[in-house]
Amino acid sequence: MEETDYLTNIEKIIDLAGEYCGAECGFFYTATDDKFLNLEYSYNKKLNQKKYGSDNNTYIQSIFLPESKSKKQKSAIEISVLNNEIVNLNAIYSKQEMDNTFFANYDALNNYNSLSLLSFPLINHKGYVIGGIQFTNPQDSSGKGITFTKDMVDDILSICSLASLVLENKKLGDDYVQLMESFIEVLARAIDAKSPYTGAHCQRVPVITRMLATAAVQQTEGPLKDFEMSNDDWYALNIASWLHDCGKVTTPEYVVDKATKLETVNNRIHEIRNRFEILRRDAHIEYLKKRLANTATKEELQAEFVANVEELEKEFDLVARCNTGDVALTDKDIQALDEISKKQFVRYFSRTKGISWAERDSLEDLEKASHPEFENLLQNRKDHIFGQYNRGELYNLKVRSGTINKEEREKINEHIVVTIDMLKALPFPKELSNVVEYAGAHHERIDGKGYPNGLTGDQMSIPAKIMAISDIFEALTANDRPYKEPKKLSQVLSIMQYMKNSGHIDPDLYEVFIKSGVYKEYADQYVSREQIDDINPEDYL
Repeated sequence: MEETDYLTNIEKIIDLAGEYCGAECGFFYTATDDKFLNLEYSYNKKLNQKKYGSDNNTYIQSIFLPESKSKKQKSAIEISVLNNEIVNLNAIYSKQEMDNTFFANYDALNNYNSLSLLSFPLINHKGYVIGGIQFTNPQDSSGKGITFTKDMVDDILSICSLASLVLENKKLGDDYVQLMESFIEVLARAIDAKSPYTGAHCQRVPVITRMLATAAVQQTEGPLKDFEMSNDDWYALNIASWLHDCGKVTTPEYVVDKATKLETVNNRIHEIRNRFEILRRDAHIEYLKKRLANTATKEELQAEFVANVEELEKEFDLVARCNTGDVALTDKDIQALDEISKKQFVRYFSRTKGISWAERDSLEDLEKASHPEFENLLQNRKDHIFGQYNRGELYNLKVRSGTINKEEREKINEHIVVTIDMLKALPFPKELSNVVEYAGAHHERIDGKGYPNGLTGDQMSIPAKIMAISDIFEALTANDRPYKEPKKLSQVLSIMQYMKNSGHIDPDLYEVFIKSGVYKEYADQYVSREQIDDINPEDYL
């Protein structure tokens, strides 16, 4: 239930009960979970006055009920709420043992005179006090002041029981909304916590999304001048931005955080380095054998050994460089890797020992793996295939750009499909029906080359396009990703400008992103000082 609907219904009920008893004034209080009593609505027919919410603070501040319990003198509403008691007074100020500060203040501020009072609690179906109501100065049909009779009180309580239902339903709705939002944030934080490197991605994308959506709504000219968002749209976009990567719960950390091509749980470059160490040691042993056999002069053998070592060092340097993924590989690099892979060393110890039964079952030739064998320096073996993953050393080293191979890329892309499936499985109410579309399209491109559905810009909503820009900008400005060094803000905007020109992101929203200064507002708060350099916005339009 929206706040306006709730207050409108409460107002109608209080006014109806007040009209029944001819009360000049009515006051409606709510009791919060944190034990505060707040005056939410008041009316005074004589003064033709109505106040809502915090406007009533001029009469009374929030009452902290635990403190009220220890007071010797309590107000009528405190007695009603704390003791679950009806207070019916013919003369408010005649009760010296009662705290009448509220009515004294109310009368002084309004040049009014509060006389008789009816105060009672609002009870939910479990018997808990959730609020309270007061009426003062009842009158008969001729306008003469009267007192609250027992029959009148019974009827008033009957009418105001509707207020209990409205208040309880609102609280129940608020509790479920809070529960859902808390669950969403917990899930997003869990996804971020899954990786030490993507730390706050799911928490920061909502920030950029909100900033850019606000800037888009504020446009008074250009293609976005008519763009508006309802309260439901804002709420749906907020939830979608928090949940846009929820499918990553199924993506292995080592794939998401893969810093080098040979990395799985650890960087397997160390295994290959050991093989180069073996070849170097073999070269040294061969040199010593030839010295003992006097197959050539000392100088010739030393030159041969040095040449062998230099070749090994050069080849390992190439393998190490190819492993990082910083620079795209050339055909020459690929050919060199193939040649290096053909070099062999002798494995003496069995590859069948100290492994799991599943890994043992994946070995191509148990007999061959059990005995010493010549093996290639860089290998692609059958036991490198794990389900959909290919951990072949040469296969991964030959990835031309970045660190992720084809199968891992498919797994990463799969997270958005999982996200969509997860969100579709949730019974969102009608007003949140756009959550799936907003969250599920942040990897689409306006030229139709994105995933998972290859949507074009015309097929995407503006909030979905906003999400795409937010996701990209957060990822590019992040300084905690192991597979890339932190980028300067100018570099980030250059990349995004290229993405705008190449049909990746929406050009109209990108222009708003730059001209409104959203990029700078976010960077000032969330990007490290070292990454922020001088920017001329016009250079990136």
